[in-house]
Amino acid sequence: MNFGQIDILVIFIYLFFVTIVGVYFSKTKNTKDFFLASNNLPWVFIMFSIIATETSSLTFLNVPGISFKTDFSFLQIALGFIIGRIIVAYYILPFYYQNSYISVYQWIGDKLGKDTQKYTSSVFLITRVLADGVRLYATSIPITFILKGYLGEYLTDHQISIITLFIITFTTIIYTVYGGFKSVVITDTIQFIVYIGGGIFALSYLLMNINTLSFSEILGKGLESKKFIIYHGLEGDFFTSPYFFINGILGGILISIGSHGVDQMFAQRLLACGSLSDSRKALIGSGILVFFQFLLFLSIGFLLFVFYNGENIPQDKVFSRYIIENIPSPITGLLIAAVLASAMSTLSSSINSMSLSFLIDFLKGNTENSSLRDSRIASVSWGIVLFFSSLLPYFLSESITGGLVDLGLKITSFTFGPLIGLFILAKRKTQIQFSAMQLVFTLFITIISTITVTYISKPALGLIIPMGLIIFFGILELVKLKLKFSQHRA
Repeated sequence: MNFGQIDILVIFIYLFFVTIVGVYFSKTKNTKDFFLASNNLPWVFIMFSIIATETSSLTFLNVPGISFKTDFSFLQIALGFIIGRIIVAYYILPFYYQNSYISVYQWIGDKLGKDTQKYTSSVFLITRVLADGVRLYATSIPITFILKGYLGEYLTDHQISIITLFIITFTTIIYTVYGGFKSVVITDTIQFIVYIGGGIFALSYLLMNINTLSFSEILGKGLESKKFIIYHGLEGDFFTSPYFFINGILGGILISIGSHGVDQMFAQRLLACGSLSDSRKALIGSGILVFFQFLLFLSIGFLLFVFYNGENIPQDKVFSRYIIENIPSPITGLLIAAVLASAMSTLSSSINSMSLSFLIDFLKGNTENSSLRDSRIASVSWGIVLFFSSLLPYFLSESITGGLVDLGLKITSFTFGPLIGLFILAKRKTQIQFSAMQLVFTLFITIISTITVTYISKPALGLIIPMGLIIFFGILELVKLKLKFSQHRA
């Protein structure tokens, strides 16, 4: 293992640097400045923040494992991301900009009532707590594996993990609470550069490690093993295969619509742009860069396949193993910093957006009614909640923990279907007005039904969101029939 004191020093220097930069940009004047940076940040920074926020440590460590085990067909989903963002940019964003919203759920409140707004916001908050808690927990796994070789004499694995989680959360809370949204975006930009730089270095170092093969021989291995396949056509089982072409493209489109259209964490970045035009540039540009980001990580996975000569290694551990066994010090510390960067960017964005949603949708109604003190207290509180949610897996059995990591990747898909359905309902004209209680009931039953059907039938990821949409409108039709029947009897 090429890990020592200098790597730990590099990690702490990085954490200190990010904190100092975040605090430096802490000149927030009011609540709107705290949550939207007064709409004066360059769209390029917003674009980098979007990418950094959606790139968790799971993405950084696990996407290479996909091409290590299979091929490049994951790019079908990335292509769907671009199409989905174009749809959001031209068919959803204009509604938010017309009324100068700072929470996307305010639009739901105007169309379907304040109670529905609160419930929709609560779905977002619960989803973020569960999904980001699991992502934060997953970040600690490879770092603990690395650090236990150095600290194993003094601390148990769980103690190392919990200390790691505390350091990540505490550091992120400091600059998020002091600097607000501007600090989040600036540090996200730095973290984007760090983890992309880490990925490029890993790719280059892998090429050096396999320099016994010529470039044409490496390409030949890729062609022979069919690693470069992107388009799977109509191969495989439509219902269960994630890379059946329609599933891959459709999944990417709907995930993008759900995450960047109806999820406050990403929509907040788009609403912070100075204009609708800048917002569209940031959104569509992020989709294009994410495509090339995935191409980078998948290329790392292919080179890992060549380096290990097809050895049977679990795909979620192969990149971590390579970092531990082959990257020299102090570059090991820099790559661990890249893993931390991908986790902290998501965490800081969650804290800031959850605080905004809680204050605007539940307590104050707008930024004028809340103070900077309220905003900072809310941010500290949600940071603590996320820290404790990341500890939940440590109190469960290992079999359930494995399921939790898988669940963390699917939680957003379980909720995006009914949330997209709710936004469609708010947009279209309808003769029957549903009460808030009826909509709450429909959302709740849809989410539970989607989770149940998914774990019984195990459909492809790309089908979970459309399945949720179908269930949502199916239940709504039953409610509508009941209303019509009640009106007829009356």
